[in-house]
Amino acid sequence: MIVSFRLALAVLGALLLAFLIACGAYGLSDLAARHSYDVRASYHGVHALRVDGGDGDVHLVGAPSGSAVSVVEHVTEGLSSPSRVARVGAGGVLRLSAACTVVFSNSCGISYTVAVPSGLTVDAHSGAGNVTLESGNGDVSATLERAPSRLEAKSGNGDVTLTVPNVTYAVHASSGNGNVSDGSLRIDPSSPRTITATSGNGDVTIKAAGNAGSGR
Repeated sequence: MIVSFRLALAVLGALLLAFLIACGAYGLSDLAARHSYDVRASYHGVHALRVDGGDGDVHLVGAPSGSAVSVVEHVTEGLSSPSRVARVGAGGVLRLSAACTVVFSNSCGISYTVAVPSGLTVDAHSGAGNVTLESGNGDVSATLERAPSRLEAKSGNGDVTLTVPNVTYAVHASSGNGNVSDGSLRIDPSSPRTITATSGNGDVTIKAAGNAGSGR
């Protein structure tokens, strides 16, 4: 009985060692094969944007009203390639999504940079990446249905208005020549969820969904 138990442990140990060696070899080969490239496209007649960034970053920048939606996919692949979806569906909804089937690969992913004309409805989220919003001289307004791990929004000469789910955030909000309002938020500097919102010459308002907020 003792001999059989020791034999079983030896077999399990050998299998575990073989698995670890195989994972290490795959990781090295995956890293050696890693490369990146950009895919650029423009889409006309878009009325709404839906972005599922998987674990990649999503960077949204402003564009003139009525212009096409310009998309840059920053693709990284190694031994495996990410699946990519980019299509305009019913109602003029542009859907962008990315996913990697090999979960332990560090060489698979997509990040997005999207130029969004003013007036479009945007729903953008990322599982483990960052979501950022930027507009040179216009207003930035966003309502998030899911609590972000990291959200950045900035405008050089416009208002920044963010409505986010009612959870705790670490908040960094400032304006060069405007009011800052974040009084409805639950703020904790140690929170892993962060919001950074800045404006050079406009108001910055960050509020929890369902609350009107108050100035500070």
